[in-house]
Amino acid sequence: MSANLVATTFEEAAPRYDSSGAQFAGPVADELVRLAAPRPGDEILDVGCGAGAITVRCARAVSPAGRVTALDLSEGMLRRTAAESAARGFDNVITRRGDAARPPFAPASFDTALASLVLYLLPDTGTALRNWRDLLKPGGTLAFSWGIGPDPRWTPVFSAVDAFAKGSSGFESYVRRLGSPASMTDQLAACGYTDVTVSTRTIDVHYTGPRQWWQASWAEAPRLAWQHIPDADRDRARRAAFALLERMREPDGTLVRQVRMAFATAQRPRGDAR
Repeated sequence: MSANLVATTFEEAAPRYDSSGAQFAGPVADELVRLAAPRPGDEILDVGCGAGAITVRCARAVSPAGRVTALDLSEGMLRRTAAESAARGFDNVITRRGDAARPPFAPASFDTALASLVLYLLPDTGTALRNWRDLLKPGGTLAFSWGIGPDPRWTPVFSAVDAFAKGSSGFESYVRRLGSPASMTDQLAACGYTDVTVSTRTIDVHYTGPRQWWQASWAEAPRLAWQHIPDADRDRARRAAFALLERMREPDGTLVRQVRMAFATAQRPRGDAR
């Protein structure tokens, strides 16, 4: 998947990204920041910052002397992050446009780099992981998250919509592409990281009903596949999904999607002065 396609997709989604009321990016960010454990005074890089879920949490953790640099290819996402940071009173956030796979910073610039829900979007994960390692100070920490297990109850729902997306392999193909925690542990070691730890957690995403799910999905990662649906077929795709979702409602009428997530932390070796 090209960087330009990802940038264009999320530029279009930026005004509505993570704004439907369905909570996913926030709980993932909470867990990732907890594991990364940024400290007051740290220099932090938020790679692929989106609407700023990681940025604002780190800005609070590193205050008053630390700083967070938020990087994204989408100008719209950078505006969202800057606005959210300002609204919360943080003056220690810098936004910068750039490619998440090749961040435009000098080596050994950051104490910690975080990338939430980003790596699976990049065409060459090995290149990205090596570049992120080089941006860390020796002993610095990388922390990132990725999906490892779509909710099997929801697979037919996404497949029903994906069937209308011409020329796309479907949303869940993106979710699955990074593989298992064990394979990621091996890849991180091959890229020169040490002290690799991978944990897993299930995130429950709650929707008031099918309409909220549909709106949220069009502003998030499923858009990468669904933007290939011809305009004339979008209503048919929505009806196909809604018919399945009606059978999945909770007793109170809501919907719950359980997403299995993995969280990795790793260090650049303390003696690595490359």
